[in-house]
Amino acid sequence: MWTLRSIFLWMFAAGVTYYDLRYRKVPNRFVLLSAAGGFALAAAGGWSACRAGLCGMLLGFALLFPAFLLRMVGGGDVKSLAVIGLATGPGLLWISFLRGAVAGGLAGVFVLAVRTRVRGRFPVGAERGAAAWTLPYAGILAVCAAFSFLFS
Repeated sequence: MWTLRSIFLWMFAAGVTYYDLRYRKVPNRFVLLSAAGGFALAAAGGWSACRAGLCGMLLGFALLFPAFLLRMVGGGDVKSLAVIGLATGPGLLWISFLRGAVAGGLAGVFVLAVRTRVRGRFPVGAERGAAAWTLPYAGILAVCAAFSFLFS
């Protein structure tokens, strides 16, 4: 069962990172299919795995929903962390979330440093000037969760 969950997390991390980097958006269809796969994995593990998965899903949603309300993260980030919580359970979700927060913070500092160096080269509102400076946080969280699960 551990191997299936690891494969699921790596596939989810690859997909969400691709969508978040390429389109700066995580499609609802992808999240729903991933959630269905996570539910199937949890159901195969029995009632205790289902309960842990649902608790992880609610915790993942609850961790980022206030930031979504304050427009600090996007909806795809919140839904992705909920799917990660479904696959990992609440215990490993905390570790994954904290590692993702540190990695996201470092990536944010890097983006800000690069942005100040190239300020004025791209017109405001241009494609590269607006979307290129957003942070693919869902992908960062998913990759950190996959590594956390692999090394747990």
